[in-house]
Amino acid sequence: MKGIIFLSILLSSFGANAQQKKPLTHNVYDGWKSVGERLISNDGAYAVYTIIPQEGDGILVINNLQTGKQNEIPRGYGASISTDSKFVFFKIKPVFLETRQARIKKKKPEEMPKDSFAIAVLGMDSIMKIPLVKSFKAPLKGRDWVAYLAEKPMQDSAKKKQMPDSLKMKIDALVKMADSIIRKSLDSVKGNIEKVEMRAAALKAAEEIYKKGGDALLDADGDEPGSEKVTEGTELTLKNLSTGGLKMFKPVSEYLFDKKGTKLLIETTKLTKDSNSKAYIILYDLVKNEPDTIMKGFGDAKNFVFDEEGTQLSFVAERDSSAKALQKFYKLWHYNNTTDTANLLAHKNSVGIPNTFTVSENTELKFSKDGKKLFFGTASITAPKDTTLVDFELARLDVWNYQDDYLQPQQLKQLQQELKRSYAAVVLLGSNNIVQLATDSSENISLINEGNADFVLAQSSKGNRIKSQWEGRSLTNAYLINVNNGSTKSIAKNAVERFGASPSAKFIYWYDPITKNYFTYNTAAGTTKNVSSNIKTPLFDTENDVPDYADAVGVVGFTADDKYILLQDEFDIWKADPNGIEMPKNITNSFGRKNKIKFDYINTDPEKRYINEFENILLRSFNKANKQAGFYTVQVNETNNPALLTTGNYSFTTPIKSKDANRYIFVQSNVAAAELYSTTNFKQLNKLTNIAVQQKDYNWLTAELIRWKMFDGKMSEGLLFKPE
Repeated sequence: MKGIIFLSILLSSFGANAQQKKPLTHNVYDGWKSVGERLISNDGAYAVYTIIPQEGDGILVINNLQTGKQNEIPRGYGASISTDSKFVFFKIKPVFLETRQARIKKKKPEEMPKDSFAIAVLGMDSIMKIPLVKSFKAPLKGRDWVAYLAEKPMQDSAKKKQMPDSLKMKIDALVKMADSIIRKSLDSVKGNIEKVEMRAAALKAAEEIYKKGGDALLDADGDEPGSEKVTEGTELTLKNLSTGGLKMFKPVSEYLFDKKGTKLLIETTKLTKDSNSKAYIILYDLVKNEPDTIMKGFGDAKNFVFDEEGTQLSFVAERDSSAKALQKFYKLWHYNNTTDTANLLAHKNSVGIPNTFTVSENTELKFSKDGKKLFFGTASITAPKDTTLVDFELARLDVWNYQDDYLQPQQLKQLQQELKRSYAAVVLLGSNNIVQLATDSSENISLINEGNADFVLAQSSKGNRIKSQWEGRSLTNAYLINVNNGSTKSIAKNAVERFGASPSAKFIYWYDPITKNYFTYNTAAGTTKNVSSNIKTPLFDTENDVPDYADAVGVVGFTADDKYILLQDEFDIWKADPNGIEMPKNITNSFGRKNKIKFDYINTDPEKRYINEFENILLRSFNKANKQAGFYTVQVNETNNPALLTTGNYSFTTPIKSKDANRYIFVQSNVAAAELYSTTNFKQLNKLTNIAVQQKDYNWLTAELIRWKMFDGKMSEGLLFKPE
């Protein structure tokens, strides 16, 4: 269906006083509002966005792009649209003034006003609201399901906290015992009681009470002796959006859908009032409507991740330590559809993990796209804290040496980050062989071809960090590391800029600001080529005005099968051969340079990894001469002037595109409206928000005047469009 989607900023008539200019002062800032999150349904029929004031309560707007009807929900935020374009999920903040007053009164986090969860049915006015909800999740690509986790019930501050019966009995017994001991001590004093004798009797009674009643004394938190403090989970609700059916699970601390919405992982906790209870990890099959316990009886589990198909699951967990243990050793666990429970994959004594290292709890787990590899992290084992030392009696001293990699303030700033540093490793699923990839000489690891490649890209600044103290940057060494055996292959040494990899893993590329050229490394042949030496226009920022190398304009991306690399110069876009054989071609035909228009490629699909060679790509334009902005299109495999779609005195945000319909959402601001304010500093105009609208009183309006418009095949000045 042909159609054009517009988000226009409407200007009302200015009246007879339109020529008068109101000074742009600081007191007008508070009236400005901005557009926050922006979403469009996959079918292109609905747009969802938030209007955010400088202070106060915002609104969530659900707009029907076909009828123009919109629904405004006060304080809505964090929206998500279901894959089938039938529902909008979002949270509702408490009233701003209530939250502000609670902060003024310094209420505890558990006493603060809580969010609500809401489900809006697109095409209908009905909205279901559930109070006291901590979080919600829906499958990324699946449909029919949503889950939300409740907050803990608000405690009535007027009610006194009830003491556990077992604790009350111990306290009563302790009081009776102390009373008996004191009576016996006083009876032992005969005749006239002297002050010294009374004091001695009291001390003797106190010592006996402490000796006999020590086992019944309470700890500082009011817990029973020997008990561990348990953070109990709350109730998780799983809702079937097709049938309206609900399933409840508790006490839940964590949950996660797989991408396709076929599985739901649920982590439960122990019960605070039942010392014999256990924590569970449950995998709920949403297709078969069956739960399956894959682990029970653990201390802590985290970093859950599914593979692309939802048939595998991995996480780290520790099962041997108490909650208050000063040193815990996590292990890597794995589950797939062929096993009944999660299986142990790696621990600190596993073959392949370096000595003095263990599985890191602070790393993100990731399956390769094909599900054949599992990437995790290892970390150095740190000594437990010595609890015999008194903290306030310890001397503290920071020592720095001029040969240290980093200055002392930077070391202190990065301390916590360094303590949690992880080094990438991989498990080859099937053989379960473990290969350590990262070391302190190759600390930064990037997956190539979504982890499917037989190697990863490693980058390190080790050996080059000291000079950064006065040069402001560290030189980088780059390597390829084989995931099967850990062998390394050097790509380049002492490079100024960082490295990237092509989508199909055929090339590593980087920009050299010294020669002002792009280079590629062929991962199969091991050869390096200069791919931009025949491009004579600057590929860097010619307006750079700092004593440093000028930044590169940027890489647009690669075409399918890594056939071409698309590069940007100051204005135009070039198609270059990464093998350095074919001559580069200017696909925008130098139109940008001739007209002082800078083009930037707009990728409206975050899952898109390469550009189709026969594709009409969308370009954002900015005219450096008259400051107008707009959009053009150009075909990658041709050399033509870009086709104009729209341009004008506007500032455009990045478009959001629907998946199933070729429709876009933009936000624009009208510069002409802003110029009605007189100011000597034009830079102040940059502070104007994208939704600035003016009325007769020349005050910045609230966002209610924003409207989505749709036209069929018609161009309209100052409006946004959908390309054919």
